[in-house]
Amino acid sequence: MAEKQLNPGNSTRMEYLFPIRFAVGWMFLDGGLRKAVLKPAKLDPSSSSFVGGKLVNFLPHAGPFKPFLLMTLENKALDVTFLTLFSYVEIIAGLFLILGLLTRLSAFAALLMSVGFAPAYWLGSTCEDEWQIGSLLTAGSVVLMLTATGRTMGLDALLYRKFGDRALSRKVPILNLIKLW
Repeated sequence: MAEKQLNPGNSTRMEYLFPIRFAVGWMFLDGGLRKAVLKPAKLDPSSSSFVGGKLVNFLPHAGPFKPFLLMTLENKALDVTFLTLFSYVEIIAGLFLILGLLTRLSAFAALLMSVGFAPAYWLGSTCEDEWQIGSLLTAGSVVLMLTATGRTMGLDALLYRKFGDRALSRKVPILNLIKLW
């Protein structure tokens, strides 16, 4: 029987991180599916359910994202395109995390989305829940990005066996630190 894989440098079994990978993946997959598939009216600017209205509420708190949000709000086509692409990135990152495919890269995308949401976490009637969800998604994304959880109970195991450890780029110094799986 094969010995259980350990996270190098400590005694945490990599299998123990699967619930984190699944939960973070599910949160993003669910968020994207609820907009793009289950209720497409959320991406329709003529619908009262259009999520673009949330960007208006977010605008005063957008910090460094304010110029981009102003540009999207002033251009409906760009607004719809951005929100649609964002929803599909949520779906892809979430699905890949659940499957353990390109886990580190998917976790990096999840981290960027979580951090991007951060200024809006206190908005709305459920701000306490938003902060809790957002902080857990951010922390979970960091853990998944720094560990190779897809190599255990994930499709990254196949990629790792075939190609070894691969960086996002070998030529760009900072990108060689970001591993694909």
